[in-house]
Amino acid sequence: MSSVVFNVRRFQSAMLSACLAAVFLSGCETIPYVTERTAVPVPVVVPDASPERLALNTRVYDSSVRWVSQRFYKRDFGGIDWPGEAAARREAAIGQPTEADFYRALNETLDLLGDGHTSALSPTRNRELEQQRLAPSLTFDFLMARIEQQLIVTYVLPGGTAEAAGIRLGWRAESVNGQPVGNGRNVDRQEDGQYEMGFTDAEEQSHTVVIGEAEIPFQVGISKMREDGILVLSFKYFGQATQDWFEVEMRKAIADPPKGIIVDLRDNRGGLISAVGRTLSPFFAERQPYAYIEYGYLPRFPERTRRWEDIYDGPVAVVVFEPSASGAEVFAATMQETGRGIVVGEKTRGSVIASRQIDLPDGGELSIGIRGFRSGQGRVLEGSGVTPDIPVTVTAADLRTGRDPMIDAAAERLLSGPAVSP
Repeated sequence: MSSVVFNVRRFQSAMLSACLAAVFLSGCETIPYVTERTAVPVPVVVPDASPERLALNTRVYDSSVRWVSQRFYKRDFGGIDWPGEAAARREAAIGQPTEADFYRALNETLDLLGDGHTSALSPTRNRELEQQRLAPSLTFDFLMARIEQQLIVTYVLPGGTAEAAGIRLGWRAESVNGQPVGNGRNVDRQEDGQYEMGFTDAEEQSHTVVIGEAEIPFQVGISKMREDGILVLSFKYFGQATQDWFEVEMRKAIADPPKGIIVDLRDNRGGLISAVGRTLSPFFAERQPYAYIEYGYLPRFPERTRRWEDIYDGPVAVVVFEPSASGAEVFAATMQETGRGIVVGEKTRGSVIASRQIDLPDGGELSIGIRGFRSGQGRVLEGSGVTPDIPVTVTAADLRTGRDPMIDAAAERLLSGPAVSP
């Protein structure tokens, strides 16, 4: 299985919501130093193609270039003349008539750095994402992923609008609003919130579906006890809310131990590094190094897990695949390197750089990769990822029949023998 690909945002992004909407992407995530927002940012609104738009674009562009010049972790900027390249593109970028056009041009400049952690979110999209995280929001209630080189429906919310419209697991997406589906293709948000999508089913029959956005209740994580006694814990980002939820679930598991625990991080793209450590803590009796953040010429000091009064000492498996990034990779690497648990699924993205998120003058957000990063045993995960102990792939046929071979393989291993990574 390859990347989850349906969301209205650039392919470089911050945290994803539970159900994704309106852009085909392959996103990279970050390990931010900042804490989570507690309020939704307010965009600055100016008329298109106006002097006010030009002035605002100028402030945002110059601020973004200055922040990157000061904070980007590669001091040679990946081998490019960053000041020169940014200056050469400045006039064309700030002259863009709309917010969307300007941020497209700004991100084209940032893309020159070749770093998936350095990108900008427009004020509109930044507000949408925070609304999705902090409260029920309008988004799509189905997910898709690239499987076998095709875009396949992997999840349909039971009782939701997508199910009512007839969308089914395993269908292959062909088009959106008449545009062929492809990697990295952006789909413009529709004013009426309606999208015409073309699909092909298993019998190669075509289906045209008009789908709208639906209100999806905010969901921190999912806890499911399988019939075989294996507990599956799934969550999509590392933050204060998920950390609190995970600790509650782990205390329940410690009080009444299941036969094993599967931590499903397949749709997890990272988050706060402190939350990664807190979610690892219930599995280790001693404080365990799980990350090293590099500070130039200063010695590296490890981030460590916290002590728990009682720990869960049963078998553990972590399930990942290609979209699993950043904090999810750190979590999986720690389990694997210490031998505490096995990793099942597909190789992770290899997108692990400490970053910082910065508020821009118009309500947008700039993310900058600012520090190199290593695992608890000093391994560089950026560009290499985590290779599973038990490789397992998912096919479109699996989805159509409701099978989940990754979770099934992890559960079988937990029940059959010691779940210890080699």
